[in-house]
Amino acid sequence: MQKYNNKYPAISDLEARAVRRLPKFARDYLCGGIGDENGLRQNRQAFTEVNLVPRYMRDVSSCSMTTPLFGENYSMPVGISPVGMTGMIWPGAEQALANAAHKAGIPYVLSSVGTKALEDIAELTDGWAWFQLYPMAETAITSNLLSRAEASGYRVLVVTVDVPVGAKRDRDIRNGLCLPLRLTASNVWSAFTHPAWSLALLRHGLPRFRTLSRYAPPNMRSLGGMSEFISTLMAPGVSDDILQRIRDEWRGKLLIKGPLCAEDATKACEIGADGIIVSNHGGRLMDAAPATITVLPEIVKAVGKRCTVMVDSGVRCGTDVLRAIASGAACVFSGRSFMFGVAAMGSPGARQAIEIYRDEVHRGLAQLGCTDINQLDKRWLRQSETDAK
Repeated sequence: MQKYNNKYPAISDLEARAVRRLPKFARDYLCGGIGDENGLRQNRQAFTEVNLVPRYMRDVSSCSMTTPLFGENYSMPVGISPVGMTGMIWPGAEQALANAAHKAGIPYVLSSVGTKALEDIAELTDGWAWFQLYPMAETAITSNLLSRAEASGYRVLVVTVDVPVGAKRDRDIRNGLCLPLRLTASNVWSAFTHPAWSLALLRHGLPRFRTLSRYAPPNMRSLGGMSEFISTLMAPGVSDDILQRIRDEWRGKLLIKGPLCAEDATKACEIGADGIIVSNHGGRLMDAAPATITVLPEIVKAVGKRCTVMVDSGVRCGTDVLRAIASGAACVFSGRSFMFGVAAMGSPGARQAIEIYRDEVHRGLAQLGCTDINQLDKRWLRQSETDAK
């Protein structure tokens, strides 16, 4: 079953190597949260507190991880979350992740504030990838993005609703982080002292917001200020009316990413969403937000019969995936896990992270005595936890 480099058998191993290979500004952006980063720590702690109860004395010689989602059969219920400014974290990461996810048969979600054009990723994956959208203040730009995504072959649209205002991330402010990268003395020195990152940058070129750059004034496409321009592009909060317009225009599957309570999840279903991704943006927006695994069961209870419920934020291993599936999720996403892989090993790191998850989920299923991941449910949760949910 094991199909990965045994020097890095866990996501934590990839993280440790990635941290050493990344310049400080990229490392802080990838690893950091917001405020005192309590939410970041709480995401992980909450997952570790969910206990699963194995069923032994069963034949587990064959365990299926095949997961049906939105008309496709995926090889396992693990997907790659959208990550903004990906090419700044590790140049070429989007291509590596999209290609590896396509070959592995798992969902890859391209961020609209990524550094590769949506058309390029669609072509690379034969339309397999999903596209994540931040609704724009100008309706015409949102409509144009939807048209571009549909023309490129995307069938699943992920609308993020949890960024009503730009986040104040202290680490990034100290680093003067934006795209194009500011050539401050500290950033230049950090890049110079991390040669693997610098060589990747030479191969792939300076990262830019290639999906959104066409909407910027010509002088901003090549000069500094693009990050500030994009902040003015985005809608100040995603209202029901905005979501309804998107639902009316988009003919594919529509997912809403960001609900953390049953009320918002119910609204999403009423608008016509096909799915929900329970998310707190990886602890990067509000330090007091609840961990997603703690609110997942109440959202599943409220809307699980009406639409597909998924989850991200804080996932770092195959056991976390099983915890979330048993708590009601249909699929589990992580962004940092896979970025750690690419930053640690370059392009091969994308497959490394995927195969770590595949191995851990498969072994975990067998250990639990569950031969089909679609049968894993709250019966495998410790009883006191089940009662509480």
